Amino acid sequence: MSNTIDHENIAGEHDSKQIDSQHIDIEEDHKALIQSRRPAGWYSQADGRQRYWDGQQWTENYTPAPVTTTSAKGDGKPSVQRKRSSRVLIWILAGVTGVSFITGALVQVNTNSTVTAKNAVIATAQHAWDVANAKADEVNAKARVIENQLASVGAPIQTAANAAAAKIADDKAAAAAAAAAVAKAAADAQAAIYKGFTDKLENGLVHNSTATNPQGQRVQITAASCTVTSVNATGAGTYSCDVTFSEGSTETDTITVDTNGKWTQQK
Repeated sequence: MSNTIDHENIAGEHDSKQIDSQHIDIEEDHKALIQSRRPAGWYSQADGRQRYWDGQQWTENYTPAPVTTTSAKGDGKPSVQRKRSSRVLIWILAGVTGVSFITGALVQVNTNSTVTAKNAVIATAQHAWDVANAKADEVNAKARVIENQLASVGAPIQTAANAAAAKIADDKAAAAAAAAAVAKAAADAQAAIYKGFTDKLENGLVHNSTATNPQGQRVQITAASCTVTSVNATGAGTYSCDVTFSEGSTETDTITVDTNGKWTQQK
């Protein structure tokens, strides 16, 4: 072994370290210059996370690093958990597809059921309509039978009613005629009685009396026509008489007859 110190080598290593240090300082200054001009925002780091640069310096705000699941051996292959997740996803997709298929089938079945139910309702309504029409025809037929029966029975009833009405009218006419005849007979009888009274009075005026005409002369009554004003059963009462005098003048006098048959002229 040699104890001789190689000063040249030591000096060379020292110079090399000094150069490296200066190079590092230059790189740091360059990085600092670049970073001082970088706008504020999130920037990726070596560990996969993002760190927030506020425009002047790095802050302590990081985003979570992405998680990469590998196998226990570190060979970069997907782990058992990822395989299981993929299988679960496949089963979920298959389940969704199956559910979609089943839902579509149920919708189709439901649609078919709805159509069938609708057709059943239509058929039931049509049957009810047919039954109602048949019942209406039956009722109309019965109504026509009853109408014909009433017509056959009603004709004699109407004839009898007409005959009864005619008889009632005839009876009323006969009764009225009889009443009129009775009234006429009574009037004729009364008129005959009154005529007897007036004839007696007129005869007495013409043959058994003298009178004074409107000029104050004593004259003979040559004609008289009397009507009853108000008399009793014996002829006593008042009369209105148109008299004609012998010189040709006329006047109407009111004559009163007493119960003894004597008459006087009322002024």
